[in-house]
Amino acid sequence: MSAPCVFHCLNTRLANEWLQTCREYLGYVRRPFQSVPVSQLWKCRQSNWADAFKEWGVLQFYMGVVTAILMAAIITLEDGSNVVGVVIDLVVRIAVCYILAHLSWFAVVCKNGCFCCVVACCECPPVLLLWGVLSMVWAFLGFLDSLTHLGGCSLCIAGPIVQAVYCIILFYMGLCCVMLWVQHGSEILPPAFQARGPHGKTVGSAQGV
Repeated sequence: MSAPCVFHCLNTRLANEWLQTCREYLGYVRRPFQSVPVSQLWKCRQSNWADAFKEWGVLQFYMGVVTAILMAAIITLEDGSNVVGVVIDLVVRIAVCYILAHLSWFAVVCKNGCFCCVVACCECPPVLLLWGVLSMVWAFLGFLDSLTHLGGCSLCIAGPIVQAVYCIILFYMGLCCVMLWVQHGSEILPPAFQARGPHGKTVGSAQGV
C-alpha cells in the first residue's frame, strides 16, 4: 500500500531521528565508495539507487570542501590582511556542506522523500520527483553557465571547472532521486495526507485524496 503524505510541524522526534544518524553518515564520509565503486557510480543503471545517491552525496560534500578551499585561496591572494576571517569563513562553508549533505541523504534515503523548511517538513515519495527534476535542470543550466566563464588566467579557469564538476554530480543526484521515485510507484499524488505536530503526534485523521 502506498504511504500517505505526512506534514510535520515542530516535530522534535523527527529532528532527533536525524541527529541519531550522524555517526552513521560520518562513517560514509570517512569511507566513501564502499557500497558503490567509482567505476559503477557513473553508470545510468544501478542495482541500488539509494546507495548510489548516498555516494554521490558524499562526493558532493567533498566537492563543496574543494570549492571552499579554492574560495579561501582566492580571497587570501586578493586580500591577505584578513586571514582569521578567511579561516572562519572556510570552516563555516565546510560545516554547511556537511549539514546539507547529511540532510539530503536523510531526506531521500531514510525518509523516502522529505522536503524540510526550518520548522516544517513534508514527507512523501513525490518529493523525490520534485527534487530530482529540479536538481537535473539546475545542473544543466549551471554546466552551461560554467562553459561561458572558461578562459583567462589559470586561477580564473579553476572556478568554472569546479562548477562544471559540481553540476555533473548534481545531475546524477537528481537522476537517483527520479529513479527512487519510480521504485516507489511513480506516484504524483499520495493516497492520503497526515499532519503531525510536536513529538510526532498525529493531528486529526488521515485524509484521502
